[in-house]
Amino acid sequence: MENDDQGFQTYQPVGKLQLSPNSGKKTYLPEVDESLKPRDKMTFDKVNNAFLFYQKYAMASGFTARKSTQYTHHGVIKSKWFVCSKEGTKPFNAIDTSKKIDTSNNGSKRKSVRRVPSIRTGCKAHRHILPSNRGMNYMQEQAVNALNALNIGPVKAFNIMRTLYGGFDKVGATKNDFKNFKRDLNRYISEFDADMMIKRLLRKKEYMPNFSMEYITDENGVLSGLFWADEDAKRNFFVFGDVVSFDATYRRNKYNMMFVPFTGIDNHNRNVTLGAAIIGNETAETYSWLLNVFRQAFGRAPPVIVTDQDPAMKKAIEDTWPESRHRLCMWHIMDKLSAKVGASICNNTDFKKRLCAIVWTDSIIRVKFESEWATIMNDFNLVDHEWLQSLYQIRDTWIPAYYREEVMSGLMRTSSRSESENHFFGQFCNPGCTLVEFLGHFDSAIEAQRHEHRKNDHDTINTNAEIWAEDFVLEDQASRIYTRTIFFDQQLEIQNGIHRCAIGKWENMGDFVNFFVKDWEQPCTTFFEVMMREDDMTVYCTCKRFEQFGLLCSHIFCVLRMLDIREFPQRYILRRWTREAVPNSAPGAILGINETEDRYNEVNRVVREITYSTESVINQLVTNFDALCSFRDHVVNYFKTADESVVNAPPKSRRERFAEITGNTKPSEATVRVPIGTRFKGMGKPKRMKSKREIALSQLGKKSRQCQNCFRYGHNRRTCKNPTRTKEQAMAEDDGEEADEVDEEEDEWEEVEEDMDEQDEDALDEEDGEEE
Repeated sequence: MENDDQGFQTYQPVGKLQLSPNSGKKTYLPEVDESLKPRDKMTFDKVNNAFLFYQKYAMASGFTARKSTQYTHHGVIKSKWFVCSKEGTKPFNAIDTSKKIDTSNNGSKRKSVRRVPSIRTGCKAHRHILPSNRGMNYMQEQAVNALNALNIGPVKAFNIMRTLYGGFDKVGATKNDFKNFKRDLNRYISEFDADMMIKRLLRKKEYMPNFSMEYITDENGVLSGLFWADEDAKRNFFVFGDVVSFDATYRRNKYNMMFVPFTGIDNHNRNVTLGAAIIGNETAETYSWLLNVFRQAFGRAPPVIVTDQDPAMKKAIEDTWPESRHRLCMWHIMDKLSAKVGASICNNTDFKKRLCAIVWTDSIIRVKFESEWATIMNDFNLVDHEWLQSLYQIRDTWIPAYYREEVMSGLMRTSSRSESENHFFGQFCNPGCTLVEFLGHFDSAIEAQRHEHRKNDHDTINTNAEIWAEDFVLEDQASRIYTRTIFFDQQLEIQNGIHRCAIGKWENMGDFVNFFVKDWEQPCTTFFEVMMREDDMTVYCTCKRFEQFGLLCSHIFCVLRMLDIREFPQRYILRRWTREAVPNSAPGAILGINETEDRYNEVNRVVREITYSTESVINQLVTNFDALCSFRDHVVNYFKTADESVVNAPPKSRRERFAEITGNTKPSEATVRVPIGTRFKGMGKPKRMKSKREIALSQLGKKSRQCQNCFRYGHNRRTCKNPTRTKEQAMAEDDGEEADEVDEEEDEWEEVEEDMDEQDEDALDEEDGEEE
């Protein structure tokens, strides 16, 4: 490579330059490998194969080639010319510069002509940088597609590659090539987007065990709902499906279809996705269909389901999952308190503090809550407040005091888990992606989530937690039973049981012993009662922490320590919090690497093996420069074999590559169509048409450019088409026009008032007729 005067790199010709002594004509004789040189009577199966061979020869010689003229006879190609890309000249269309170009903004749709220079310069020396050598190769296309699954666009992908390759010229393609590749891929998907996504999920269902997917369309064949869940999601639901949250306020595709993830809590107290769906509307019928297919896939409904106050969700859950307890998000309710009750009473009194004290706590019982609520309403004269009374009527759907008996109900009191899940998926998705892209983003996000779960399991097994109370053996046992996060929670309860709890008295009650435990962390409560039967290690506490969270409380640990219990009660070890709650999924399983047995997946597998092996060799030889150069020479020497292989096996077309990437051959007709113009609650109403008067009033405060030729607004002197006038003339004429406009407006208002009077009279006549 060498640099020209402008600093751009050009191809260095490989060969000798000969000068004719008679004519002075320069002849360039390339010196390349014999296997790349064209020979007389060479034959090829196809014209494209012959052109591919000549391109390899041109590239090795330092120039580029293009297809030129051909001679055909009765549709059969008799001869075909391959020439240098800069051979010949290209005529330009003459531009009549005498015509004045209309630059005014008058709504004209005339397009300006792009003056693009031609690369054909008539040059006979083959030494150029030309587009035939420029383009994305297989690995770059694969990289763009892989980075797209991580929500990295083509421009960022190009910048990553030019940094890794060591410069713009090393990439072999331009930024526009990367953008055009993404554009062409979206065009390939186009109206077949929903069809391709469903076919990919159907292949997963065929090749991946225990994979479920269902979809529904409207009468026009437009996709209105799609649900899917794999085997790992079902296994997680079996263990972690005691409380589930789902929310449909998240739009992450170009069609505004709602993404609905079903979210639970795993044994590390982290979010876990139990299933996913996209829906085209938020009606009760659509939610009912979704909940039905969820039950069919998992075999049962969750005991507790947490959502917001969407009435369509409420009706669907009542009709479809009557056995589930529907819990409303407390945060969404309490967030409206200031707006509904008033900012003055919330900010200037202790109303909000007293109300939150009984609403957010899970340590009081129902009777206590009801009495405290009544007291607060009386103190602030809010007994007849409509909104507060409506909340009190549905108190059993959101107040923690009414969920004390519900198993594991304390895990979720708000839909914040769904909000966190939405934020997590937002790191992988973007609002403008297609459904095919969205499915790739979803798979990448789920793989990241499950990788984090495997990492947490690894950290739990391969690390030792610090034991604070070495004389209390149950703490050490708990460290080996629970995951690291859950053990830290139990460790705090054990410490509180040792240092902040005390047994006041106890009494025998049949087979049980009733202990009265004082908790100094809860000064409002006199004593907590712990019922203990030591024969079978049955224990019960009035705080109901185990019932709500599945973990023993500090009051029980206080009693166990006093009785010198040496073994952790087995019946109170829930599988959902243990280290072996669920087996880990295999890395990459969600990505569907083995979902088909086609050649494309086999090629990608071999490519990955080559990449890993090459990277491993480089890592080992990077400190030995001589050995690294020897490896480099070995790879360079293999280029000759690779060139011969490419000649015998030409690359696939762009359409074939898109079919491999998307996993779908473009059908002739879409069986499932994509939605257009999907709207949801909270999106606002479409923009209404405005009258001329309203438009004029809205623009009164806006500054507009004034022409210095006619002193009117909306254009300038250069684009003015009005006759010239002075400023005084303009002011006088404008005053007259404004007076005429006022008169016209008054006439219009009089007509409107007359029409309204006539409508009122008609309405009164109708009412009189009904009374008679």
